[in-house]
Amino acid sequence: MNTYLDYQLITRDLGRSLDRTSKQPVVSRETKYYLDNIGKVKSIDEFLKNDRLFRYAMKAFGLEDMSYAKAFMKKALTEGIDKSDSFANRLSDKRYAEFVKAFNFARYGELATSYNSAQHDVSKNFSLQVGITYTQEGLDFAEGEIGYYIGKISTVKSVDDLMADSRLLNIALGAFGLDAKTETPARIREMLEGGVSDPNSPANKLADLGDKRYANLVTAFDFAKYGADTTAQDVIQSIVPKQFLANAGLKTIIPRAEYTKAEGDYYTANIGKVKSINDLLADKRLLRVAMSAYGLDVDTQTPKQIREMLEGGVTDPNSPANTSPNKRYAAFVTAFNFVQYGEGTTARDAVQKDTLKLYTTKSQTGVIKPGADYMAAEAAYYSANVVKLRSIDDLMADKRLLNYAITAYGLDPAKETPARIRQMLEGGITNPNSPANKSGSKSYVAFVTAFNFAQYGEKATTRSLAQQPATDNYVRQTLEQDAGQTNEGVRLALYFQRKAPTIKNWYEVLGDKALAAVVRTALGLPESMAKADVDMQVRAFEQKLKIADFADPVKLGKFLTRFTTMYELNNPSSPQASAVSVLFPRPTTAGVSTDLLFAMQRLKF
Repeated sequence: MNTYLDYQLITRDLGRSLDRTSKQPVVSRETKYYLDNIGKVKSIDEFLKNDRLFRYAMKAFGLEDMSYAKAFMKKALTEGIDKSDSFANRLSDKRYAEFVKAFNFARYGELATSYNSAQHDVSKNFSLQVGITYTQEGLDFAEGEIGYYIGKISTVKSVDDLMADSRLLNIALGAFGLDAKTETPARIREMLEGGVSDPNSPANKLADLGDKRYANLVTAFDFAKYGADTTAQDVIQSIVPKQFLANAGLKTIIPRAEYTKAEGDYYTANIGKVKSINDLLADKRLLRVAMSAYGLDVDTQTPKQIREMLEGGVTDPNSPANTSPNKRYAAFVTAFNFVQYGEGTTARDAVQKDTLKLYTTKSQTGVIKPGADYMAAEAAYYSANVVKLRSIDDLMADKRLLNYAITAYGLDPAKETPARIRQMLEGGITNPNSPANKSGSKSYVAFVTAFNFAQYGEKATTRSLAQQPATDNYVRQTLEQDAGQTNEGVRLALYFQRKAPTIKNWYEVLGDKALAAVVRTALGLPESMAKADVDMQVRAFEQKLKIADFADPVKLGKFLTRFTTMYELNNPSSPQASAVSVLFPRPTTAGVSTDLLFAMQRLKF
C-alpha cells in the first residue's frame, strides 16, 4: 500500500470513513460527553474549567497541542473576533480565530455554546429593521398624507372634487408615478374626463406611445365610467396609498392580514363598551388600535401623558393636545373626545367607523409601526417553529415564518417572489457564483447564510458552531491523525483537501507549514525553498498553479494525486518502492532525478 492508494481508500467514500472513525469507542464516548455538556457552559471560565470539554474543542480545531495554554486561550476568547485588532485576529495562525468564532462568548455571552443564526439572529434583526424602517426621512410626512387621504377620499364624487383638493390629487398622481409639480391642471383634467373606454382618449393615446402612467391613473379614477361611486372602489381606498408609498421610495413593514383583522374585529366588538377615559386606558389592546389609527405609538407614551391629553379635550386652544408639538394628539383626542361627548363618545362614527378605517388601511400600507405585542407574538411563533424546519420546502411552506425571516434581513416580502427566494436558498453561498453572491445584495447573502440548507441540509436551523460543527471537526481531525500514524503523506493530503476550498491567496499557504509542504512536494521543490524570500516563493507557486483551482473538486483531486505520488517517491512506504530505490538510486548531484521525471511524465495536471 502506498500514499496514493491509502489516500484514495479514505477519500473514495469519505462519509463512510468519517462514520467509521466516529464509531471508534474513544471518539464516540468523548463526543457524547461533549454534546451532553457543552450546552451547559455559559462562560469562558466554565469552559476552561472543564478540561475534558476544552481539550475536545481544541482538538476539533487542530489546536490539541495548545490545550495546556489556558491563559493564552482565555485572552483570545475574551477579546473575541469582532475587532480586527483583537488577539485572535492578530495571530498569523487562523485556527485561533476559527476557534474563537465557534466559541464566541464575547459576542453571544451565555448563548455562545448553543448559538444558531437562524434561531437567534432573526428576531434581533427584525427589531433592528423596525427601528431602521420607522426612522426613514419622509415617512412621518407620508403617514400624515395617507391619513388625510383615507379620511377624505370618500367625499370625492367627481373630477372637480379631486381637482379642488391638491393634497388628494398629489397622492393620486404620486401613486402612478406622476409629479404634480410638472403636470398642469388642464392636462390632468383632460386625461380624467377622457376616461379609458375610448381607444382614442388622451390617456390611451399616451399609452400607445409607451407612457402608461396616465392610463393607469384614469383606470383607477375613472369618473367617466363610475361617476360618484368611483372613489368607493378598493383600488382607490387601499391600493393607491400603497403605491404612493412605494413610488416615494419608502419602505414599510406590513403586518399579517390575520393580525390586522383580529385587532379590527376586537375593536369593533369592544369599543362600544368603553364609557370613559379610564375604560379606554384599562384596555391596552383597544387603546393600541385607537392610537395607531392616528399615528401614535402606545408603547412610547406613558399612561399619564395619554390621560392628560384626553382629559384636556380640544375645545380649549391651550389644551395639552392642541399645544403639543405632536399634532397627531389633536386628531386622536378629537375622535375620543370624552370631555365633550362623555359616555356617548364611542358611539360616534368618528370612533366606530373612521378610526377603524384609518387603522385598517394604514396597517395594510405598513405606515403603522409594529407594536410590542405584534413583535412579541411573531417572535414567539418564529422561535417555536424555526427549529422544526428541515428543508427549503419547509421554510417556503410556512409563509408567516418566511415573511418574518425575509423582513429581518431587510427584504420586502411584497416584492420577493417564491421563485427568487428558492433560487437564492438552493444556490447557497459556498460558490462565489451562486445567485446570492452574484446579486450584490448583502441582504440576500445574510439571509442565505442564516438559512443555509444548501450546505447544512436538515441541520441548517439547529446547527450550532460550538456543537455539531465542532464534533464534525473532531472526527475529521481524528481521521487525519489516525492516517498520519501510518503515513504522514496521507494526513497532509487529507488536511490540504479540507483546507483547500478556503484558501484565498498564496500567502495563506505559506503561512501554514503543512499547506506549504504539500505544494512544494507536488511541484518537486526542495525543502530548502521554505527559507527563500516569501515573495519569490509566491511567484514560483503562481507560475505553476492557479489558486482558484483548489476550489474545483476535479482539479483539486488531480493536484492531490500528483502530491501523493510525489510524496511516495520521496518517502517510499512499500517494499516494492524501496527495492526500486535500491536499483535506481537517486543522483546526489543537483537537478531533477530520473524517477521524478518518470512520475511527472505520467501525470496530467
